[in-house]
Amino acid sequence: MSVFVAEILGRGIVAFDAATEDDAKILLSDEALRRDLHVFQNQGRCLWDGVAEINLRGALPKETEIWQASRATADQSGEPDGHDDWRIFLLPVVDPSRFDDDDDDDRDDGD
Repeated sequence: MSVFVAEILGRGIVAFDAATEDDAKILLSDEALRRDLHVFQNQGRCLWDGVAEINLRGALPKETEIWQASRATADQSGEPDGHDDWRIFLLPVVDPSRFDDDDDDDRDDGD
C-alpha cells in the first residue's frame, strides 16, 4: 500500500492509501469524498469549489508520516475494524452541515 494525496490548487488536502495509482484514482472519484471536499471548509472557504481540478500525487514523506500516525492512533483506540479506507485531511476542516442553524429553541417568539 502507498499513501496518496488529493491536491487542489497546489494544496495537499486529503491523504489516503491505495494499492496502486489506479486504485487511488478510483477512490478519488468517490462521491462521498467529493461531497466532503465540496462541503468541508478551511478558514471559512470550501476545500473544493466543484470546478478546480483535483490532482493525485504520491504523499510527501511528512504527509505519509501524518497519515501513518493518524491510522496508528485509530487502531489503538480499540474501535472496531473499519479503517480499510482510512483518510485524513491535511489541514484543519470544519463540517458546517453538522451545525443546526434552524434550532427552534433560539427563536424569539415575543414571550
